[in-house]
Amino acid sequence: MSSYLYIMRHAKSDWSGPQTPDFERPINGRGRRNSVRIGQWMSDNNYIPQKIISSPATRAKETIELVIEQITKFNHDDLIFQDDLYLAQFTQLIEIINTYQNDAQSLMLIGHNPGIENLVNYLCSQSDNPETAVTTANLFIFEYAENHFNPATGSCKLIEAIKPRELN
Repeated sequence: MSSYLYIMRHAKSDWSGPQTPDFERPINGRGRRNSVRIGQWMSDNNYIPQKIISSPATRAKETIELVIEQITKFNHDDLIFQDDLYLAQFTQLIEIINTYQNDAQSLMLIGHNPGIENLVNYLCSQSDNPETAVTTANLFIFEYAENHFNPATGSCKLIEAIKPRELN
């Protein structure tokens, strides 16, 4: 049985309040629309993660809350806000994935660049895909042939790279 790893960068943030601390910066109107688009696409295509781990930063929280509003099959008890996902670097992201790899067949991470982009490009290199820029609200889904995912040693296949601007 396959397992799935979903990697998403938070949606576009609002920079209109220059005094707003980085951690508390919300998403803007485009970010809200794109979050809803991604969630609707996930629901329509039956990509429903069993567990979601998100940065607790306001822009990441707002992103994932809008995404899961669209996914009626998702159990909200399986959404975890984890402090060390805020601005996590590549190695921290690998550690977080490894922490949860045996808890679910499918895991979703919501975080920030540059860590998220570095992780996506590392996983793309495992699946013979070219490097890519990870812009706001992009979603990448990787499939592992085994019944658990181990990005440090396992090989995966990129099965979806969803950019909200490309969705109808």
